[in-house]
Amino acid sequence: MSVRLTFDRLWIVIALALPAFVALVVPLPAVDLAYQVRTGDLILATGAIPSVDTYTFTVAGQPWTDQQWLAQALLALGFRAGGWELLALLRAGLVVGISGLLLAAGILRGASVRTSSILALLAFLLAAPALALRPQVFAIAVFAGLIALVAGRHRYPRAFLAAPLLVVAWANLHGSFVLAPVLLGYGLLDDVARDRPWRRSLAVLVVGTAATLVNPFGPGAWAYAAGIGANPVIAGRVSEWQRTLPFTVPGALFYGSAVLAGLVAWRSRRRLAWPDALFLVAMLGLGAWAVRGLAWWPAGAVLVIAGALARSPGEAPRVGAPEGGARVVRRGTPLNGVVATLLLALVVVALPWWRPSDPLTGRQGLLGYAPSGLAQALRKVAAPGMRVFVPQTWGSWFEWAVPDARYFVDARFELFPEDVWTDLDAIGVGGAAAADVLAARMVSLLVLPTGWAAPAGGWTTLYADDAGSILARVTGLAPGGRWHVPHHVPVNRGGAPA
Repeated sequence: MSVRLTFDRLWIVIALALPAFVALVVPLPAVDLAYQVRTGDLILATGAIPSVDTYTFTVAGQPWTDQQWLAQALLALGFRAGGWELLALLRAGLVVGISGLLLAAGILRGASVRTSSILALLAFLLAAPALALRPQVFAIAVFAGLIALVAGRHRYPRAFLAAPLLVVAWANLHGSFVLAPVLLGYGLLDDVARDRPWRRSLAVLVVGTAATLVNPFGPGAWAYAAGIGANPVIAGRVSEWQRTLPFTVPGALFYGSAVLAGLVAWRSRRRLAWPDALFLVAMLGLGAWAVRGLAWWPAGAVLVIAGALARSPGEAPRVGAPEGGARVVRRGTPLNGVVATLLLALVVVALPWWRPSDPLTGRQGLLGYAPSGLAQALRKVAAPGMRVFVPQTWGSWFEWAVPDARYFVDARFELFPEDVWTDLDAIGVGGAAAADVLAARMVSLLVLPTGWAAPAGGWTTLYADDAGSILARVTGLAPGGRWHVPHHVPVNRGGAPA
């Protein structure tokens, strides 16, 4: 029995299935994920949000504003329920949800199903680098939900009243919640410019702005968000917080999409109002200001461009209905059903449970920046509280995989002063400079990726594989001229940990 689908329904399947497939085949980067899972598990276990750093030895006891606590708790719940495999499925679900909400927003703005589907696919293409599983992707999903509510605020006024509830969630998920008043403010200005009833939009804006304060830190969450963007260490060292340049692939796509969006908006300017232009410029400025802003530009652009391409300005047509409102019956074709079935089959094939298992990452290739062999070996040699150096990109992973040790740095860039990063650079050079820093920092173990230079003398290799090696500090020469390794670091003769 063949499945018959109309082209409109096929476009919907394409707009949802392709992002799902890509989200499932791309590894989960552990850089900003693993420590979030550990923190969420701590929150669930203690019922309290951590307030100081306990993961590192360089800033131990440093105050920590853990504004993303709700996302961490959700990630920990997902991990408890189904491990990294379920978190991979969660990431795919969030990505599909974002695409579906943007598709719905396009239809609510008056664009056709096909146009809305294409816009949602383009938005996914542009935002894909920002869709790693971390608190930000939860925030993007909330942003897409608010966009859909703003787009349909007159068609579904009661649903629009739920917008402040989404803002409350956003204020506890990620620091980007500061964009909520911008989006709700656009809705109010658009109503005023188009001479539509605006009091409901004003009320939602006021309540929604107040909702940003419903978090454990109150106004401090705003200070945290502002501090992240203004932190010179973050701006200087984190690539995604640097200016978006047109010479990179994401930058070229961004500026190309900005030009295209500008042309579409100009040609359809009679259908748009001045708040549309203002909002589009604001989203464009956010994307140009920092690479991280590219996460928000595509979704914001969909809201405006869908309105520019609307078939019936001011009223969203029903699926399958022409501008006049009379419903047109379109017959489906078996070929469309075959294409949709193949796409869904690809999604099933991409599910993580078909991959070979791994004791730490769940499935081989499921996590990125997560050397499983090194972590298993470190578990055998790292005593509680031992000072361990790992590269910044591995910090989050080892904090989860070997939680008893203390580490040099991790993904929380805002916590570490400049001298820590200077020392990190020196360790990366290797040789005598690295040895001096490691001695001053009293580091006992090193986990170095393959290709990194080792520090000068006084270190012995405990374990090595294709990803890297584990080195232990030796305290000096024992009688007989052999290196003496601290008693808590057992070593086999072959170099592997005992």
